Amino acid sequence: MTATLRTFIIDDEAPARRELRYLLEQIAAVEVVGEAANGTAALKGIRETRPQLVFLDIQMPGLSGLELARFLCELPERPLLVFATAFDEYALQAFEVDAMDYLCKPLTLERVAKTVAKAAKLLFPPAASLTPEARLPLEPCRKIILYRGETIVPTAAERIIFASAREGEVFVHAVDGRYRVRGTLNELEQKLAPSGFIRPHRSFLVNSNQIFEVIPWFNGSYKLIMADRERTEIPVSRYNTKDFKKYFDL
Repeated sequence: MTATLRTFIIDDEAPARRELRYLLEQIAAVEVVGEAANGTAALKGIRETRPQLVFLDIQMPGLSGLELARFLCELPERPLLVFATAFDEYALQAFEVDAMDYLCKPLTLERVAKTVAKAAKLLFPPAASLTPEARLPLEPCRKIILYRGETIVPTAAERIIFASAREGEVFVHAVDGRYRVRGTLNELEQKLAPSGFIRPHRSFLVNSNQIFEVIPWFNGSYKLIMADRERTEIPVSRYNTKDFKKYFDL
């Protein structure tokens, strides 16, 4: 992991914040940019420091960790969320708000380091997907197996407009409608990259030939308007903006 992972800690108990900060500071390339004891302070701090990774407790006065997570999910560039709690019964609810991981206290350096490594892979993927080298001729992609209910629909890559991941499921939006696909968005990206698909955001994979417009957006980033009927808007995350600009020579 060569890039610095900006991290924020939220826990109403000061000893718990100190312990987690200590563990994170043992991990190379992690920068703890802030911490908060409640949801209100956390929202303010996160807007100011713009962390990439947030560790948060669940049971806190005022906004609970789950309620706070729902607010964070609405941010244009939401951070990855990791719940660190003494309670294991909230795991399902945590993943319903797209938590990346769920840690039960007491925390260990090994477990925290594993979570950080997972976050780094999501935030700083190998530069293959958006770099100009990805445009070199590669082996053509075979048809992708999609599902509508229990019906299997083999689909050519060029008929796919974009794919999205949410709540553990991956959906493919093709020219004739929406389908499910088995596996992860990363696995789908590996199959479709040779056919001109790029990853502008960790939750989206788009067909570069199906981009209708590219609109300059906040903080030097962009918003994609896709060529489907709904003209779906897809953000280019700040983490992928540099590679996106290289891909399109912007």
